[in-house]
Amino acid sequence: MKKLVYGLLAVALVALQSAPAFAKKIVVEENSESTIMLDVARRYYPMSEIKQYIDALSVNANSSIQMHFTDDENVGIECAYLDQTEANATKNGDVYTNPATGRNFLTYAQVQELMDYADAKKVTFIPEIDMPAHMTGFFDLATIKFGEPYVRDRATGIAWGTGDEAGNLDIVRPAAKQFLMNIYDEYTEFFKSRKYFHMGFDEYTFRIDEKIDFANEMYEYLAGKGFTVRMWSDAVTKTNISQLNKNIEIVYWGWWADVEQYGYATVPDFQREGFKLIITNRFYLFFVPYLPYMTDEINAHTVRDIEENWELESWNYNFPSTLENHDGIMGGMVCIWGENSAGVTDAAIREQGVKMYNAMFPKLDKIRREIEVPDDEIENPATSDSIVFYGVVLVASVFGFVASRRK
Repeated sequence: MKKLVYGLLAVALVALQSAPAFAKKIVVEENSESTIMLDVARRYYPMSEIKQYIDALSVNANSSIQMHFTDDENVGIECAYLDQTEANATKNGDVYTNPATGRNFLTYAQVQELMDYADAKKVTFIPEIDMPAHMTGFFDLATIKFGEPYVRDRATGIAWGTGDEAGNLDIVRPAAKQFLMNIYDEYTEFFKSRKYFHMGFDEYTFRIDEKIDFANEMYEYLAGKGFTVRMWSDAVTKTNISQLNKNIEIVYWGWWADVEQYGYATVPDFQREGFKLIITNRFYLFFVPYLPYMTDEINAHTVRDIEENWELESWNYNFPSTLENHDGIMGGMVCIWGENSAGVTDAAIREQGVKMYNAMFPKLDKIRREIEVPDDEIENPATSDSIVFYGVVLVASVFGFVASRRK
């Protein structure tokens, strides 16, 4: 009998030591992604100002700031390859200026400080280097370093042309591709700690037959560096969408024109093809500060329009549009552009941009998913399974102890 008792005690002790950590399945609700895109190419913002955007975003989980660093007007970030560096700049307080162009830019040290600040605030920092269109800022730097023919020569130059298309890279020319890759090599190394890399690709209307292959090639390069890759939507049409790599995440902004009429891919098209999307409707969610329009009445109307009329279903300007579902839609984005912002104060832009973001945020989906949480990590850890298990072990232990004492 004693051997039986001791055997029961041993079994009980082993069971207690090896008892599984029971998990409870619970449903959690999380924010979808909410983003402010800040155009720091066309307008220079001081560090303290950018940090205030990060502060505003930090009140919501799963928020992001996308930094539009480059455009036709300027390269708003250091670029060692093209000699725009902190060492070569003139300095006035914390403001660095390229003496060759007269334009301000953020140094790598400053951008690193912003990334660290965003990390501390739990805000995702997304760099955007806009190519192969909107590259006049890069071409200006390249002209200074390499000369006008390197950029503009119609037979050998890296740019598409000198007219309206002056800011577009000719993606089929080996020299142009090498130019782009030299820039990518530098920025991917600097941003290697980031999850996302936005490669731009908006409003590139040339090399129609080659541009999707080029986008795929850039995706392979960036993904090979460990990034989740994003691009703007407008290079994609109903005829080429099936050729685009499905792992590229699409930031959908639409056009003035009816996208259906002109053959651009729609949000439903992207959904059917299995893409992930961020919605930023050009009519409701674009903010282009312009001093004559920065009145209290107009600003209030813009915010009220988002609150009353914009939904995720409104993905294409203000044309009537519907979605069968929200499959693949990861969130929404307010874009703050800077090309017409002369004379408008930083504070006025931020106040209106954040109001628009706050009006958009409640309209975004909540993501519900089921997860397993160990018993010791939830408020009421005991599940019915664990209660039964530990009850059996306890009864066996007590029985064994009492029986041994009687002996």
